[in-house]
Amino acid sequence: MSQPPQSPDQDPAPEAPTAPEGRTSPGWPAPGASWPAPSDWTVTTPASHPEWTAAPQWQQPAPAVAPPPAAAPSPHGRRALAGAALAGLAAGAVGATFLVTAVFAGTAEDIGRGMAQEFGPAISEGVRDGMVEAAEEEMSLYEDEFMSEDYGWYAGGPGGDVEQFPPVEPEDLGPDEVLDEYAQSCFAGEYQACDDLLYESPPLSAYEEYASTCGGRVKEYAVPACTELE
Repeated sequence: MSQPPQSPDQDPAPEAPTAPEGRTSPGWPAPGASWPAPSDWTVTTPASHPEWTAAPQWQQPAPAVAPPPAAAPSPHGRRALAGAALAGLAAGAVGATFLVTAVFAGTAEDIGRGMAQEFGPAISEGVRDGMVEAAEEEMSLYEDEFMSEDYGWYAGGPGGDVEQFPPVEPEDLGPDEVLDEYAQSCFAGEYQACDDLLYESPPLSAYEEYASTCGGRVKEYAVPACTELE
């Protein structure tokens, strides 16, 4: 019986393995029965020119923006900061002053009371003496001027040397009835009434002015007393 021709490229089918002596062969299927011949295989080759898709267009990244430079501190800002610092120092100084005042206020009051009790009488006495001396000096100057020749008052001067005039009747000297009676008596020639009117009348009043002239008979304060005219 003849065998089919075999292709020179085809290897002969492998023989089934036989079991060694004394052993049973395993139940493996015979090779080559279910495998196709190499001639039936199709060789696939990749296409000579594969279709490649174009690469995506990437946008150029935008350049990084540099941050703006920090603004230099203005002189006004520095002045404002300096002013705020000075204001803070001033407020602290004022607060410290109030604190010290509050702490030492009681002590100062105690010291002041002690000094007032110790020096108060001496100061009061000195002020009183000074006022008395000033008043005495003022009166001395007033008397010297009052007794001068400008007013006709001089020591030892006789009343007959004073120029005299006719008496003048008093008119509307004031509302005081007693002083009005003195004025009428002075006008009638009672020189003592003229002197009483001078001492009883208010200062710088019309009564005083009338009495200083002895009822209009002499100039104002020409004589120290109207009784010297008798």
